[in-house]
Amino acid sequence: MEEQQKENNGVEAEHKQHIHTQHQHDKAEINHKKSHPLVKAAKKLFNFPDLKSTGVFWLDVALNIVIIVALVVIIRTFLISPFQVYGPSMCDTLNNVEGICQRAYGEYLIVNKLGYQNFLGWQVGLPKRGDIIVFHPPLNNTEFFIKRIIGLPGETVQLKEGKVYVFNAEKPEGWELKESYLNSVNSGNTHPYNRENTVFEVPKNSYFVMGDNRVASSDSRSCFQETASNEPCKGDGKSPFLTMDHIEGKAWLVLWPITKISALKDPAY
Repeated sequence: MEEQQKENNGVEAEHKQHIHTQHQHDKAEINHKKSHPLVKAAKKLFNFPDLKSTGVFWLDVALNIVIIVALVVIIRTFLISPFQVYGPSMCDTLNNVEGICQRAYGEYLIVNKLGYQNFLGWQVGLPKRGDIIVFHPPLNNTEFFIKRIIGLPGETVQLKEGKVYVFNAEKPEGWELKESYLNSVNSGNTHPYNRENTVFEVPKNSYFVMGDNRVASSDSRSCFQETASNEPCKGDGKSPFLTMDHIEGKAWLVLWPITKISALKDPAY
């Protein structure tokens, strides 16, 4: 009887051990399934992320937005920026679409701002004669104009009989500026707005500019006044000249319309 009881106890212990072993095996298998790549993928697909992972995600999104905005600001401030030409003052060079001079908004350009930048006293480059520039006129920080540089610092520009003459230290006797970019209407048709004001002595660090459409351009000749008068430059602060702090950059590329995509070439004088 005692031997029978021992035998029963042994069988029961062996049964319990088997159950315990099976339970550990099942638990390990469940854990293995939980860690399986497919299980992880399913959890990411169907389960909501915890608060910690959600916070990290939105922090990453916000950081990327800040970086993108900062890059855009840096690029547009110091490197390049878009510009849309308005009005007929640069026809036929710009804003002449399909043979028609646009009198409203027209071509889209890319303006090179890096070329004229000054970094901590280091000047990257300076405007040259013939450069087409985008700028704020004196006393007007709300509008952008686009014209061509004609007179450089220290030079004298004279408008005589419809032509442009330049005098400088290298050629004190002066010479006629050959402007191949002017169309037939404007070639030989550059006149001052005030007949008595035909000579412009360009100060140091300043520039004299005109539009290529000389018969329809508000430029240095009129102190950038849109309404021409006998004395367009009369008044405090009005000036026919631009300093570097007014100049935004050089017109570089035409991007629109597609038929006119091109790089703007420097003229040969």
